[in-house]
Amino acid sequence: MDVVFFAIINLFFIILLGFYLYRKTVLTEESLKFLTFFVINLSVPFLFFSTIIRTFDPRHSPHVTTFLVLSVTVFLVGIAVGYIFSLWSPRPVRREFLSLAAFQNGGYLPMNLALFLFSAADKDTFLVYIFLYLLGFNVLMWSIGSFLIFRNKDARFELRSLCTPPVLSTAIAVVLAYTGYARYVPEVVLSPMKIIGDVSFPVSMIILGAWLAKSRIPRGFSEIKPLLNVAIVKLVIVPALFFVAALKLDIMPFLGLFIVIEASMPSAATMPIIANIHNANSEFTSQGVFFTHLVALVTVPVWIELYLKVTGFML
Repeated sequence: MDVVFFAIINLFFIILLGFYLYRKTVLTEESLKFLTFFVINLSVPFLFFSTIIRTFDPRHSPHVTTFLVLSVTVFLVGIAVGYIFSLWSPRPVRREFLSLAAFQNGGYLPMNLALFLFSAADKDTFLVYIFLYLLGFNVLMWSIGSFLIFRNKDARFELRSLCTPPVLSTAIAVVLAYTGYARYVPEVVLSPMKIIGDVSFPVSMIILGAWLAKSRIPRGFSEIKPLLNVAIVKLVIVPALFFVAALKLDIMPFLGLFIVIEASMPSAATMPIIANIHNANSEFTSQGVFFTHLVALVTVPVWIELYLKVTGFML
């Protein structure tokens, strides 16, 4: 599907920009730290909050628990399949392998696909699905899930880790929507939040490009093999399982398409940031993110086209 291909290509050009800026030292270590702080603490929370407040109507959407269960299920399936394949990966990067298998590009890439795939009404519905899904996904990626994957033997989980800006902004917006108080949030607040939030898309890709510029190119099959295994897990096995499940459970086509798209996404673009926070191997995670996005140019269009043909669902 051309739209999917060109949506991912657009992201690649922005990634290459970040790569170029870092290699030319226009983007320094200090500026990279600032951009990372900006994305995590400002632009992403603003994007989540403003979009949910503006578009989410609980009366015309599956309940939020549906998406919470889905996000946990995708995470657990990724962990389970990833654990099996990680046994054939070098021990020093097994945690990083699991993180790449467990967490997908569940926000940025699906949002970009929605802009190309759907009409205005369906696009808004799909975006709401994404943000409800991200409520549970962000708790897992920024808190519980990443803690379990990257934990040290003596580390203890702290409840305050749940209170990250992306998680808090999403939770507050959902509560306001369900209680009916969302309509009282003034547009003069939402508009600048949306403008700042939209910056999340290019800035996160620039950060990824910078991380790739810091990374060493894999050499030899022994270093490429774990990346191939990540791609097989993330882009073939996991989406295949959810594709079959969506058909067998007779899920309504639009929600089923959402599930297949989320399950077929490449590894999360923010994984190098999270790996760095946990003092893990951000070089390997950067390579994994780039490689899975590269392979996704082929696999994601195939999964979407296959689902549309099998179900007869029309975009």
